[in-house]
Amino acid sequence: MKNFLLIILSITIFSCADNTSKKSEFQVGIVEMNDSKSQAMDNFTKAYLENNLETQIDLFTEDAIIHINSNDVSPAQMIEEFSRDKEFYENVENIERATTTTTFEDGNVYSNYWFTWKATSKSTGVTINNPVHSWFKWDGDKVSEGAFIFDPTEYVANMPQ
Repeated sequence: MKNFLLIILSITIFSCADNTSKKSEFQVGIVEMNDSKSQAMDNFTKAYLENNLETQIDLFTEDAIIHINSNDVSPAQMIEEFSRDKEFYENVENIERATTTTTFEDGNVYSNYWFTWKATSKSTGVTINNPVHSWFKWDGDKVSEGAFIFDPTEYVANMPQ
């Protein structure tokens, strides 16, 4: 009986403990994976790999700006340029992929996509493994701004001369 009372007392004490997680003073938002916006970014990538990127134009606002390194282009220009990759490279893959979406306390929502762009140059036969970071800023269910950040050196060096 004494053991039974100790067990009941222990359960009562531990069940009353505050198990809610505490927010760090440095936490400024919530990060999600496999949410609808991360999936939209993954679908964009899938369309790119399938050489069907033009189907993704409706993902963007009419005045969206895409930063490709230091160049600012429209979504239509980005789609045109990215679609040309297959003219110069084969076996294009995005490997080591990770996609997340962060909703910040100020209401801004960004999806981030990290990957390694892997492809073989048709002119040199060299296989390139180029790390890329990209992000989309969301305005509702549309992308109003985005970026693709990578070192273009090997990509350009293995283009036809």
